[in-house]
Amino acid sequence: MAEHTVRVKTPPLEVGKVDVVFTIHQDGQVHGRLKISRGGVEWMQRSDSKKAFHMSWTKFDRVFATEGDKGTTRSGKRRATD
Repeated sequence: MAEHTVRVKTPPLEVGKVDVVFTIHQDGQVHGRLKISRGGVEWMQRSDSKKAFHMSWTKFDRVFATEGDKGTTRSGKRRATD
């Protein structure tokens, strides 16, 4: 199984108009970048850094609800929803 590491590049202030960028590494090489903003999420593959996959928060929720595996969080604790 591939080993993944995640690095976070964030501005020094609370996220507003600037995206939060997660750089995902697989086996020591960049696998892709995940950008999170107020408007949604964006995935940029290592193989094509000029184009990205965009998804609104509504669609993101729908995809995870239909495609994800629901269960307890990895820490085993449920968090209260706002």
